[in-house]
Amino acid sequence: MQILRYLKKAVMNQQVLFWTFLLMLILPNLFMLYTESTSVLTRIINVLLPWTFFWLCMTFFKKPGKGFWALFIFIFFAAFDIVLLYLFGEGPVAVDMFLNVTTTNVTEVDELLSNLLVSVVFVFVVYGGGIALSIVSLRNKEQLGALFRSNQRKMALLLAVPVLGLLGYNYATNSKFKLLDDIFPVNTGYNLLLSVERYANGLNYENTVQNFVYHATTERPDSVPEVYVLIIGETVRADNMGIYGYERKTTPALDSLRDQIVVYRDAITMSNTTHKSVPMLLTPIACEVWDSLYHQRGVITAFNEVGYQTAFFSNQRRNHSFIDALGCEAHESVFIKDDVPVGESVSDEELLKLVDKRLASYDGGKLLLVLHCYGSHFNYRDRYTAEDAVFRPDEILSAEAVYRKELINAYDNTIHFTDRLVGTVIDRVRQLGVSGAVVFTSDHGEDIFDDSRGRFLHASPFPTYFQLRVPLVVWASEQYRASHPDKWQALMAHKDIPVSTNCVVFHTLLDMGGIDVPQLRREHALSSGDYKASQRLYVNDHNEYRPLDNCGLKRQDVEQFHAHGLQYP
Repeated sequence: MQILRYLKKAVMNQQVLFWTFLLMLILPNLFMLYTESTSVLTRIINVLLPWTFFWLCMTFFKKPGKGFWALFIFIFFAAFDIVLLYLFGEGPVAVDMFLNVTTTNVTEVDELLSNLLVSVVFVFVVYGGGIALSIVSLRNKEQLGALFRSNQRKMALLLAVPVLGLLGYNYATNSKFKLLDDIFPVNTGYNLLLSVERYANGLNYENTVQNFVYHATTERPDSVPEVYVLIIGETVRADNMGIYGYERKTTPALDSLRDQIVVYRDAITMSNTTHKSVPMLLTPIACEVWDSLYHQRGVITAFNEVGYQTAFFSNQRRNHSFIDALGCEAHESVFIKDDVPVGESVSDEELLKLVDKRLASYDGGKLLLVLHCYGSHFNYRDRYTAEDAVFRPDEILSAEAVYRKELINAYDNTIHFTDRLVGTVIDRVRQLGVSGAVVFTSDHGEDIFDDSRGRFLHASPFPTYFQLRVPLVVWASEQYRASHPDKWQALMAHKDIPVSTNCVVFHTLLDMGGIDVPQLRREHALSSGDYKASQRLYVNDHNEYRPLDNCGLKRQDVEQFHAHGLQYP
């Protein structure tokens, strides 16, 4: 009872609430003292500068509860960032994370949050409690005295002088330091503004590309039937594929086709987010600048212009992203989940049904199919059938490192399922008896508590090796190999050369199909004798193209590149 009386007295004390709300505002910055890989001085400034700002702001309110609500945007940032720190281990709320909120459906959010209960409960208790305390503060007749607020304001201003001096010194001595990148919540606020701008630009995409034409040409006669299929996997990492040397037999279908496929051993993605990686796979922007995306259409349009029938089948929900627009360039575009209630899982097997239906009406002409899978996206157990549950136990109680065995088993089952899907599509095209090819890659990989950092999932502010290394596999029919032996030889000749998937898929598809456009760069087409390995880049949160040794990779990631014999940087 005495403790309760003490707590009640503390809660009713406006000065206690003043310091409590200040602590809530600065809490993520205190965590960042230990999580960030920036310099020690930068981390110290990351605490002192925001503390000084919040301290000063709170002195202008007689009731701290009003200050709490006046600064609520920063409370929101703090809560959001603590959850992401728990998930990713570092970094502010990134632009891509804000965009993920707008391009991620309710089901994905529910699946994710239900497995991050520790951080969600912590945030709810701390900041939900803050809301309750702010109401107490507002209803309390007691106010902060003028002398208290005046003294606190003077101390905050006195602290601001050395803090600004440290800020200036850091700028002068640390070339990597940027206020908009390294100081929370400045970086998060800036990222929010960037995300709003990008989202608005995306919504205006159809207007900016309405007059775009590739002026595509081809020398191949219309009378020669050709079929090409691009399969875009979701969250598939090469390290868990048997075809890439994984100890488990997760890819029996592709293993059986070893003499008919080319497996690119050293392939990485340029982004760890779907909404960014897939548009780069479908357009030439990975070899240009990001903003060029707003002014050109995708590879489907190029195939349309030379007389191909095209279809885009997706097992992902429409989300007003570039992917929606690029997919809808096809003569036939189907988003399976359009008519499916939110929260209901749909198997990628539905994509096979659409493929079978489309090929049943194939008339021997020219055809391009693009499949966008949901493959290995968390929650893994919802992504495969009982037939593919070959690795047990796979019941995931929570997204914690202690359950890594179950997480890996379930994840490997998703790979087994995706392998069966890819193998089935290849078999369907082979049965047509025409010149054709199937290209399979993934948007990005995934962290599954792989090392001491305890990282999980993808789309983190800074990538990891496990998020970057993805599969790239090309199959060509016997008829294609006979008709275009030079391209098949080129495909095989480049299998061990370091590859950026986002740079090569667009150009390789066009080159294999004998299609020429002004944007085609044969030095990025794996099927061309002119292909040349180029510096591999990562597109960071601000859409800057950065070399691998300047994109946030850590010592553990570099060790993985070396351990697998992959090129770094």
